[in-house]
Amino acid sequence: MKVLLILERACAHGTGGVISAFKLHCALREAGIDSTIACRLRETDREDCVELPRSDFAELWLGRLGWRLGLNDIHCLSTFRITKLPAFREADLVNLHSGHSNYLNYLALPRIARAKPLVVSLHDMWNFTGHCAYCLDCDRWKTGCGKCQYLDTYPPVARDATRIEWKLKNWAYRRSDMVVTAPSRWLCDVASQSMLGRFPIHFVPNFVDVETHAPQDQAACREQLGLEKDRFVIMFVAAALDDPRKGGDLLLEAIRMLPDYIRRDTTLLLLGDRSEQMADRADVPCKCLGYVVDDKAKAACYNAADVFAIPSRDEVQGRVILEALACARPCVGFDVGGIGESVVHGKTGYLAPAEGAEAFSAALQRLYDDPEKREALGRAGRAHVLGENTMKQHLDAFLEAFNTAVERKKAA
Repeated sequence: MKVLLILERACAHGTGGVISAFKLHCALREAGIDSTIACRLRETDREDCVELPRSDFAELWLGRLGWRLGLNDIHCLSTFRITKLPAFREADLVNLHSGHSNYLNYLALPRIARAKPLVVSLHDMWNFTGHCAYCLDCDRWKTGCGKCQYLDTYPPVARDATRIEWKLKNWAYRRSDMVVTAPSRWLCDVASQSMLGRFPIHFVPNFVDVETHAPQDQAACREQLGLEKDRFVIMFVAAALDDPRKGGDLLLEAIRMLPDYIRRDTTLLLLGDRSEQMADRADVPCKCLGYVVDDKAKAACYNAADVFAIPSRDEVQGRVILEALACARPCVGFDVGGIGESVVHGKTGYLAPAEGAEAFSAALQRLYDDPEKREALGRAGRAHVLGENTMKQHLDAFLEAFNTAVERKKAA
C-alpha cells in the first residue's frame, strides 16, 4: 500500500497533529509501508516529503478577503490541484491531517475522495464546526452553528459566518466518502454526533515514545535543571502558557488555595512560550525553561517533577499527559474532553470538575501529603501508557482505518 499523508508542515519537532502525522509517517516507513508526505511547509530535507501546490499571491489576497467575510481556508484554491501531484497519482490511499491552518480548502474534499480512498484524521473539533477548533461550552455545531459567542477562538474569524461555513463543510461531506479517525474516545463520540456521523469513525489512540519517556532518577534530573532536591515540584506545559484554553490562570488559582506549608515548599516548573509572564503572576517560585523541543530534555523535566498539572478548559486528550504518565508522574486535571481517558481518577492521578480550582488544589494537596500515593499513581500511569499508547497500537489502529477506507472504495 502506498500512502500519501497531507499536512500543513513536515518537521521532526512540533505540537499536536503536526508531530503526530510526521511520526506516523516515520512509523509507516519503518514498517515497510511506502509513505509520502505532501505539505505546505517543508521543514525537513527528507526525500519522501514533497510540497503541495500553491498560489501564494492569489491566495494571500483571497485569504484576507475570506477572513474579513468570516470564512477561513476556502481561499486555498491550489488544493484543487493536489490530484495532479505525481505522489497523489501513485498513492493507494490519502490520509489528511489538521484541515485548518490556511493550507487546505475543504471544498476540494469531494474531488480528492472521488480519486482515492480517503482517511481524515481529526486532531480537534474544527472539521465539524462553523470555525473553531475547540467549542468550549457551545454545542451549536450539532445544529448548524450561527450566533457564535467565540469568534476569537482559534482559528479566529472577523465576523460571524459560522452558519455558512458549517453548511459548506456539510455540503463537501455529503459529496465525499471517507473514514474518520480520532485520538480519543471522547472525540470519536463527539464526531459521531456531528455531520461526520455519516462516516465510519475509528479510535486511534495517541502514542508516546516509551523508551525516551521513561522513569529516571529524580535527584539527577533536578540537578541537571538546577532545581532544589527537596522541593515539591508541579510541572505545567503548553505551547503558549497564556492561552486561556490551557487554564494557566486556573492552575495559579489552585496553587494560591494551597495551605501555607505547601506553598512554602512548592516550585512551579514551566515549559512553553511566555513562561516568564506566568511566573510574574505566581506566588510560588518558578523555574522557566521556555519552549522545549527535544524529547530527551522534556523527559528530564517530567522526571524532575512530583506532579504534572493539566488544567485545560478543553482538551482532546493531550500528548503531554501521556509523556508525563510514561515517566511515572501522576497527573491532576479537569474532567473535560478526553483528559479522563488517561488521567484515570484515583488510579493514574486525580480529576477535578471543570474549572473547579478548589478541587484541583485539594488534589495537589493530597499528592503532597502522601508521597507513597504519588509513587503508586506514577507506576499505574506508566502501566496505563504501556497498555494503550505505544506506537505499535497507534500504527495498528491506523492500518485498520486505512483498510476500511480501501474496502469502502472497492465496494462503491
